[in-house]
Amino acid sequence: MISGQDEREVQGRDRVSWWRRRGEVAVALALFVVTTGSLLAVEGRQGLGRDEIQYFRAAERSWTWFEQLGTNIKAGRPGDSFTRAGIRDHWWDNREHPVIMKVLYGLSWRAFHRCECVEERAHHLVPVAGRHVTLPLFERESTAFRLPAILMAALGVVLVFFFAREFVPRTAATVAGVLFIAQPHLFFHAQISAFDTPITVMAIAVGYAYWRALRPGRVVGRDGKSRPRLRWSIIAGLVFGIALGVKHNAWLMPIFLTGHYLFMRRRDLLRRPRRLPPLPGPLLAMALLGPLVFFAHWPLLWVDPIGHTRWYVQRHVQHEHYNFEYLGYNWNNPPQELDRQLLRMTFPFVSTAVTVPATTLALALIGAGLLLRRVRRRSTESADVLSPDPIPEPPRRADWREPAADVDRAAGAFFFVQILGPMAVIALPQTPIFGGVKHFMPAMPYLAIVAGIGLQWLAQQLRAVPRLAPVRALPIALAAIVCLPAVIETRRSHPDGLSHYNLLAGGFAGGASLGMNRQFWGYSVLPMLDWFARNVPPSRATYWHDVFPEAIPYYVRDGRIPAGLGDVGVGEDRVRLSDIGLLIHERHFSVYEALFWEAYGTTSPAYVRTREGVPLVSAYRRWGLPPP
Repeated sequence: MISGQDEREVQGRDRVSWWRRRGEVAVALALFVVTTGSLLAVEGRQGLGRDEIQYFRAAERSWTWFEQLGTNIKAGRPGDSFTRAGIRDHWWDNREHPVIMKVLYGLSWRAFHRCECVEERAHHLVPVAGRHVTLPLFERESTAFRLPAILMAALGVVLVFFFAREFVPRTAATVAGVLFIAQPHLFFHAQISAFDTPITVMAIAVGYAYWRALRPGRVVGRDGKSRPRLRWSIIAGLVFGIALGVKHNAWLMPIFLTGHYLFMRRRDLLRRPRRLPPLPGPLLAMALLGPLVFFAHWPLLWVDPIGHTRWYVQRHVQHEHYNFEYLGYNWNNPPQELDRQLLRMTFPFVSTAVTVPATTLALALIGAGLLLRRVRRRSTESADVLSPDPIPEPPRRADWREPAADVDRAAGAFFFVQILGPMAVIALPQTPIFGGVKHFMPAMPYLAIVAGIGLQWLAQQLRAVPRLAPVRALPIALAAIVCLPAVIETRRSHPDGLSHYNLLAGGFAGGASLGMNRQFWGYSVLPMLDWFARNVPPSRATYWHDVFPEAIPYYVRDGRIPAGLGDVGVGEDRVRLSDIGLLIHERHFSVYEALFWEAYGTTSPAYVRTREGVPLVSAYRRWGLPPP
């Protein structure tokens, strides 16, 4: 039993916590709405790349399975949809990736596109049975496909905010959410129907559930004991299963979290070196529930669980290397020489240094220093920068289920493994780097939280200045000052976030001078499609270079280009068969410029699309053709 005074203190903490949660929900909702609106407002300026088109197609095809299931249920034959043939017909497309996001993309497209599918039947890569009844929210079909990715990115901002609130006050946590999305490369990926932003969001979701499962309860019952955290362990297991259904990066998450837990329990290991500490609740739930959710979500595993799992693992373990430019070298195979291997290993760290806005990096370095200092201390003080909640908590004895203060002291180790873990995997010389920054983006939400911690320290230092201490608006003003450069830089980069590099690198031109990758998969052609369509000659002999052939029908469906512009095919030998062609500037494509000069009889491009003086796409038109 607890005394009446203790009970009143508990009730007071409950009331304060309730009002605080209400305010935080309002901030989170505002972040979600603003992020969603900002992404929807500009996504139409980004082109369609190779990966995204494949996911569009697979999303449409997956939706046809649900339509077929409804038809079979009406006909009294629901089992037909669950046969090997019934599943393979709809789910075999893009079978190398799990299907949660593809299903969401297909559902969003089916619900919200403006249906002209019957009239555009020839431009659909998936058979069209008839006109769809939809809620036509979006003019372009690509926007309907992209909506779930945009909502996921907004959810990521909210999760960063709530996770940051575990360490810093509300203003600094809000800044962490803003700095997460205000990164040019991440902002670019947040608008496309791929898996890189969703798996980044799932990384913060899994980490947050794990952390909450280990933390002691903040609400104390009448018996003086904290409420159990079993529900957060279960949530961690379920969220991890969803992450597995988003992208294969998720298999690495338990490794990073296990590293953190072992560090947190390092003294137990030293005292009893032959005995490992018990598996904590969230990791146990992830081991049990994660594979179950993964199996349940993927129809191909229902009909061939062993065979498809084996193929799926081998596909990604033995993934081919594509071309990628880094520091002036073209990387398309694992390097063999030691010096090239060492250079290759710097890729994720240098790329982070030259792509993340400089203000975010500076704040993150401050936050990292604070976390490192905290690890070296044996206790936490109430005046610590990482004490966002002034509500007193009763002391608790730590055990393996609720490590209590040990978790707080291990915050630095947690962020260390969550930031450097994904980067270290990409740093391995054998790991393909064809996707650039997107392959270690799961580190970025944690980097943003550490930046929020750095901001809170900076705010405390300014509060110590006598003239600034009375200024009540100081935290908000400081938040605006540190967010503004990142927001401006991100806005300035659009829609060419892949080509953008930060102040340290010298912007677009600096990145090009350093020999950094400019783009991939043909995204950057969209702003010049109108010119290209107007200048196509009567022969319709067009060469699209690295624009994915299946992107052309989707551009037609979006109303970006008219139908019938032609396509002579892919490959170097096709250039001479064309009369107008695109050249997408990447290092391994430099040979194509000479091919155009020779085939077209001119060295002068008809159109060059640049950003701040850096060529991204050139268009050549055969010499002597009549004007359009």
